[in-house]
Amino acid sequence: MNSHTAKQEESQMDRRRFVKTVGASAGTLALGTNGVLNAASGDVVAPASQSTQGTGSDVTVDVAVVGAGVMGNWTALHLREMGLSVALIDQYGAGNSKSSSPGEIRGMRLTYGEDEHEMLWARDACEQWKIREAEFGTRMFYQCGGLAFRREWTARNNAERALFDKHGVPYEVIPNDDLVRRWPQAPPPSEEHFGFYHPWGGVLSPRDTNMAVATAFKEKGGRFLLGKAAPGARAGGSLQTVTLSSGETVSAGTFVFAVGAWLPKVFPEVMAGKLSVRKAAYNMIGTPPGDHRFAVPNLPNTGLGLPSINGAGFGLLINPTDEVDPDQYERLPSAEETARVRQTLASRFPALKDQPILHVWTCQTEFSVDGQCIFDLHPEMDNVWLVGGGSWHAFKIGPVIGDYVAHRVTGEEKGLPEANLSGSELAALFKLKAETFA
Repeated sequence: MNSHTAKQEESQMDRRRFVKTVGASAGTLALGTNGVLNAASGDVVAPASQSTQGTGSDVTVDVAVVGAGVMGNWTALHLREMGLSVALIDQYGAGNSKSSSPGEIRGMRLTYGEDEHEMLWARDACEQWKIREAEFGTRMFYQCGGLAFRREWTARNNAERALFDKHGVPYEVIPNDDLVRRWPQAPPPSEEHFGFYHPWGGVLSPRDTNMAVATAFKEKGGRFLLGKAAPGARAGGSLQTVTLSSGETVSAGTFVFAVGAWLPKVFPEVMAGKLSVRKAAYNMIGTPPGDHRFAVPNLPNTGLGLPSINGAGFGLLINPTDEVDPDQYERLPSAEETARVRQTLASRFPALKDQPILHVWTCQTEFSVDGQCIFDLHPEMDNVWLVGGGSWHAFKIGPVIGDYVAHRVTGEEKGLPEANLSGSELAALFKLKAETFA
């Protein structure tokens, strides 16, 4: 037996042991096809009408995933595809406008400095986006390239280039005059700037994606429940249930809290000071009549600006600003932010300087203390996983995150051989760190 086959069989044994364990403690739910997908769509079914096991309206599953953002959605889908019974719970619904990734547009890139695992995960995610598009029948990834403007080769830029070379990722270093010739509608900041272009970059459609993943999860037998979930009964060092805002309970052998910016609210004793939750926004800018230069595929993702998809408008990014409460803050731009948009359009995208702001997709980004995602067990509950800390890049690599977390939950620490990272070394990157924000 070769080592790869042995590892596969060991992984399968770990998963069988996991299923047996959670099955003994939580039971197995006979999964149906009814479920809540999105509060905004009107397709809302009360959890009580969906329950098929337990007393009253209680639900029992192998794994309960709380939070139907990009991390929770993909994790729940992968767990379901592994054959586990899974309940996915969200207080506002999949693709809702209070989430960290709402709206019509997000950027896709492979440039992550010296973080080799991030670059490799982003590369693999690009392939997964395409595979899942074909499966779901929904366009999610618009590959139009990624373009970064640079004035010099910094240590970070050199690290990115070295990783691209190491892993055979194609790229171009484009002189200033060629940038102006190829994309005159988005000129470089100055004559001193050159371009670093890679064809793997592009634009993602977050709302369509979140809805498509949630739909696939339901169609494959997953259960979607609408409600605010709070940790419920404990036994020793394990969580037994979560209680929904309706008063109903969900029992499970394992719980995944993929609630992003809400982690400090759900587990204040553990997450206080661990995340910085800040307001950010994409301003969707109109384009001149008949002008398709600012739409896919005629412009790459430039980081600051994203080309229009489906007529949504050109997306201009306003970087994270104030600390916010994800439940309470109004998703409206401030006068200062609108002024910044106008100034940026005039200086960087002059053909759009007089075009209207069509709408603004305001969201929040939760940064961890070290910029890495958090995938770790709760320090006081051995069956509760904390998943969050997207730090501005989780949505891009959502399909890979879901696969990784699902394997962690079922007992497998997946490594990344291409980056010479063992399972334990990769897991250490995603541990909940002792440090806090001041």
